[in-house]
Amino acid sequence: MKYCPVCKIEYSDKAEFCKKCEAHLLEKEERPEPVKTDYKRLIKICLYTGGFIVFIMLIVYVYYLLIT
Repeated sequence: MKYCPVCKIEYSDKAEFCKKCEAHLLEKEERPEPVKTDYKRLIKICLYTGGFIVFIMLIVYVYYLLIT
């Protein structure tokens, strides 16, 4: 039995593409394992990136204040 990885609809073994979304069908054994997300690391990266952007904006703001 094959299934569509996008729509999760099952098809016969003869089918190669999903009728609904035209995705390539996979065998039941080929199901990819769910990816574990490291949310703590993701939050740290977002905070560091956002902090860096705010820091650069502050430098530019102070620079323009000193010029004018």
